[in-house]
Amino acid sequence: MKIDIQDLQSVAKLDRKSILRCAEHVLSSAGEPDAELCLVFVNDNHIRKLNWKYRMSDSATDVLAFPMRDARGLSGAILGDVVISIETAKKEARKRKKDFQEELDLYIVHGILHLLGYDDEKPMARKKMREKEREITAELRGSCSSLHSEQTRKKRGR
Repeated sequence: MKIDIQDLQSVAKLDRKSILRCAEHVLSSAGEPDAELCLVFVNDNHIRKLNWKYRMSDSATDVLAFPMRDARGLSGAILGDVVISIETAKKEARKRKKDFQEELDLYIVHGILHLLGYDDEKPMARKKMREKEREITAELRGSCSSLHSEQTRKKRGR
């Protein structure tokens, strides 16, 4: 699997290892070990411009996905691009009293699921997507909790 990370923002320092681990987990969980994608991290202004250009919505959003596969059944290794607003992730993490990386993981999962064909526009499709998000994020928390604890101890000098 090939995951390209483009960091085009200055809102927060990103933990590339955690980002890669999350994306790799989603792809493995989805049975896509040969997939390629790009994760692009931006600020609210940048994602607002993209949202206007591609969705005619003049507002910032958390995640935009640009799939290379489509409903016609096109396949191939390249899934597409996921654009994530780090500014929105930070705001939402504070609002929900969640760890920033946990919120970012959710956005990564959400965006990759869009690339894989999941949709959240209609109620039944949204329910299916949310269930898959919960399943994958629970797996992530389980597999990464000891790693996050170890990293926190190292930061605190313990």
